[in-house]
Amino acid sequence: MPSLEERRENGSAIMIIGWVMILFAFLVMFFHPAASKLGGNHFAIIAGCVAFIGLVLSISGARVRRRSR
Repeated sequence: MPSLEERRENGSAIMIIGWVMILFAFLVMFFHPAASKLGGNHFAIIAGCVAFIGLVLSISGARVRRRSR
């Protein structure tokens, strides 16, 4: 059984991974505006999915940290 400090660290790590994924999604959308001009919306769909997964990870990491207090 992990200790409270280990759970808190795991929650923090999950939150950081989530925020990195959100940042990556926004960078993809910032550096690929030409894709929408060419008719391809694949970057927008993929970046949206990555941002959503990052948001879910960030929220779940916050819940893990909150429960370990």
